[in-house]
Amino acid sequence: MERFLFSKVSTWLVLLLAMLGIAGAVYFGTIVMNETRARTSPEFGAKYSWVGDAAYSVADFPNFLRDTLKPDGEPRAADLSARLADLPGGWTRHGDTSGISGYLLLSRIDRDVDLSVAELVDLSTLEVVHRWEPDAEALLADAPRTSKLISFTEWTNHRFRVMHPILMPDGRFLFHGQFSPLIALSACGEMQWRQDGAILHHSLNVDADGNFWAPALLEPTKIAKVEGFRDDALTQISPEGEILFQKSLAQILIENGRTDLIWQNIIADPMHTNDIQPVLADGPYWKKGDLFVSARHRSLALLYRPSTDKIVWLKQGPWLTQHDIDMLDDHRIAIFNNNVINKGNGGFIPDNSDVRIYDFRTGEVSNPYADAMGKDLGENRVIADTNGLMEFTESGHMIVEEDTSGRMLIYAPDRSLVAEYVNKARTGRIYRMAWSRYMTREDGDSALAAVRACPGANG
Repeated sequence: MERFLFSKVSTWLVLLLAMLGIAGAVYFGTIVMNETRARTSPEFGAKYSWVGDAAYSVADFPNFLRDTLKPDGEPRAADLSARLADLPGGWTRHGDTSGISGYLLLSRIDRDVDLSVAELVDLSTLEVVHRWEPDAEALLADAPRTSKLISFTEWTNHRFRVMHPILMPDGRFLFHGQFSPLIALSACGEMQWRQDGAILHHSLNVDADGNFWAPALLEPTKIAKVEGFRDDALTQISPEGEILFQKSLAQILIENGRTDLIWQNIIADPMHTNDIQPVLADGPYWKKGDLFVSARHRSLALLYRPSTDKIVWLKQGPWLTQHDIDMLDDHRIAIFNNNVINKGNGGFIPDNSDVRIYDFRTGEVSNPYADAMGKDLGENRVIADTNGLMEFTESGHMIVEEDTSGRMLIYAPDRSLVAEYVNKARTGRIYRMAWSRYMTREDGDSALAAVRACPGANG
C-alpha cells in the first residue's frame, strides 16, 4: 500500500485527470444550471431528465443539510414584529368585548411547546376553551413525498403550520400545512383520513354541501413545459376525503380568453392562488356553488362558476397582492389588501395593509378602515406583507389577522380597537399566525360539546 501511495505518476496523466475533472465540473454545472432554470423559469425546458434530477439533488445537498441540521433556527418567527416588541403577549382589552359574538379558532405557532396549535377562544371573554396540538410528523409519517415543488422539511413539527383549520359542528377538526395533504381528525383527535392526492396550501373553506375547497399544486403541469411552473388548481374534497373537482386556475383563465393574465410577465408562479371562498346562497350577483378566488401575484379577484366553467366577474386592483375574500351581504365583498409594492428591490408596504370593500351594485371600492388600520398609528399600524385575513361577526365586529407580525386585532362596529392578541413566546420573541377562523356561537357550542364528550376530555 505504501509503495502504491508514494509511486511516481506521470505528468501527462495528472494533466489528463485535471482536464477531465474540469470538463466534468463544467458539464455538471451546465446540467445543474439547466435544471435550475427548468424549475424556476417557464421559458426554459429540462433536457437531462433523471440525470438533471440527480445533479440538482447533489448541488442542493448543502441547503438540505442546512434546513435539516439547524434545530435552533426560527423558521416561523414573525419577521415584521420587531416594532411590536414592547407590547404584552397574549390578549389585551382596549374596550368592551362582552358584546362580541361567537368564537375564534386561533391558529398560531406556540414556540413554548414548539408546535403549531389551534385554540378555540370565546370572544366574549377572550378565554381559551379548547386546544389542539397536531403532531404533523406522526400524521404525515407515511405520506408520499413525490412533489418536486415543495420542501419536505416543512413537514417537521419545528416548521409545520396548521393552516386555516376548520372545526365542524360535530367536532371534526380539518387542516393542512402550507403545502401538505388535507388531514381530518375525529372529535376525539384520531385521524379519520388523509387525502394524499392533493398538496394544498393557504386557505381551506367549506361549501354549502359540506365539501372542502383549497388551492392545490398540480404536478405535472399541462400549462407550461417546465417542471418548476407552479400550477394552482381549485380543488374540492368531500367530507369522506375524496377529490370531487380539480381544475387549474390558469387553464380556467385560458378557456375564458384571459391568457394575458398568465403570460403577461413570465414567472414560475404567475397566479399564487391564496383563497377560494365558496358562495353559500344565491344572490343578485352570484349563485350558490360559485367560487370567489384570490390570486396574489396578479392582484386579481374573480368569481368563477364551476357549473358552467365560466368566469362571471374579474377585477385587478386597486388592492395589491391581496389575501382573503369574504362576502359581507348579497352585493358586497371584503378583500384583505396587503398593499405590497415591489419597485425592483423586493416588496414593501409604503403605508399599511387594509381592508377594501367592493360593491357590485355601484362598482365602487371603498376603504372604511383606513383610519383604524392606517399609517397615522405609527408603529402600531397594520402590516402584513404576506398572508393575513379578516373575519366579520354577526355583532358587527371585524377580526384581522396580521400573520407576519404575529398579531390579531378586533375592531368594534364603530371601528375602534377593542382587543388585540400578540403571539409572544416566553423568550419575548413573536411568532406567526396560521390563518384563524371565526365561528358562530351555535357552531362553536356544538363542536365543543362533541369534543368534551370524548373519553378523558378535560375542556
